[in-house]
Amino acid sequence: MKFTLVFPTHEATDLSLAAVFVPCLVWMEGANQLKNPHPQNPHYLRGDLQEIFASQNLRERLSDTSRKVTVVCHPTGHGTEEYLKDILFDLRDMGLEPIVVRH
Repeated sequence: MKFTLVFPTHEATDLSLAAVFVPCLVWMEGANQLKNPHPQNPHYLRGDLQEIFASQNLRERLSDTSRKVTVVCHPTGHGTEEYLKDILFDLRDMGLEPIVVRH
């Protein structure tokens, strides 16, 4: 699996991040690689989402009125159900409300 996280933003902006595993976790925005948080470890680790938000100053792009985040699960890729559980944990830890959609 791989995951696309679609965040609520201000009307004039958009924020979608992809969690792809090639084979290590790489955070992508479109075709741009934002961060490979731990190239020596291929697994998603709790806190990886918070780390990308901090390193890229993404919090300021989020909407002030909605906390809902759509998490799209794509069937291809090296992600696992356990990684999904950890991503959902991290989203809730950030005060967001994830909605899971399976492609």
